[in-house]
Amino acid sequence: MGKIMRLLQLSFLLFISGCAVVPMLAAIPSAVVEPIFGQFGSEERSLPISMRTSLVAVQRSLMDMKLSVDILEIDEDGYNIGFGNDTLSGEIELSGQTEKLTTIDVQVKTRTREESVELAILDQIEKRAKTIGARERFDFRTYHYLRKKPSLTSEKVGWYRPGAKLELKKSRDADWLMIKLPSGKHAFLKGSIKKQT
Repeated sequence: MGKIMRLLQLSFLLFISGCAVVPMLAAIPSAVVEPIFGQFGSEERSLPISMRTSLVAVQRSLMDMKLSVDILEIDEDGYNIGFGNDTLSGEIELSGQTEKLTTIDVQVKTRTREESVELAILDQIEKRAKTIGARERFDFRTYHYLRKKPSLTSEKVGWYRPGAKLELKKSRDADWLMIKLPSGKHAFLKGSIKKQT
């Protein structure tokens, strides 16, 4: 049912923009449709927990699964998290609905969408959240700040984990690198790209 709904949503968006795609989509086999449309999907769950508890539960759950929080981006109503290891990567969006209600959206990025992995991550976060104490916090000890502009006095927009596989490019300032955040925005970190020998 989810596949049909995503197909209908995309068809509607293309129809509104002036494209006549509905007859064409009916002729596309599902073996072709799922890899294309599945890339844009994600799994979402709302839990009766605070943002603080959500952050701790996400960090510990990913560690349990041999994954790491690579980027933690501050968002208007929560956080965007980039995570991964050598075989997969993904994003988690935490949105605070109320002080005690957080919506967690997980998307795993591979060549095809991995719904079972997304669900496993959500299940682990929900399970872990029940064990988080009132004084526990996200462990920032190994993280460095990301800045809005290439300056140490610029606004902090998040954190990154040194050693993580990050999408970096040189900035105009020789001492700074530009990084793509999970939201698609860009931030800066102090450093340079070293050539491997």
